[in-house]
Amino acid sequence: MTDTESNAPEHSASRPSGTPWLAWSMALCGAAAALFGLALMFGAGRHWHPLLAEDGAGIVFLVSGIALVGSAAFPIVLRRLASAEERAQ
Repeated sequence: MTDTESNAPEHSASRPSGTPWLAWSMALCGAAAALFGLALMFGAGRHWHPLLAEDGAGIVFLVSGIALVGSAAFPIVLRRLASAEERAQ
């Protein structure tokens, strides 16, 4: 059996398939953390746990949320660029 006669399905390594659902879920978690951080900065949730009552808890959640959204943006943007390049060819 030669290479051209194999029964293996053909996969294109450069063609993206589907949407980056993991990146979107990471962005959703980041947005939730940022919103929670803003809520903590305005005084909500301070009675839930002593660590949430600390002065820097809100800013920590806000910065973590922004970092998660920024990290999630990379695979989303790369997927869009790859799709645009594929349409151009």
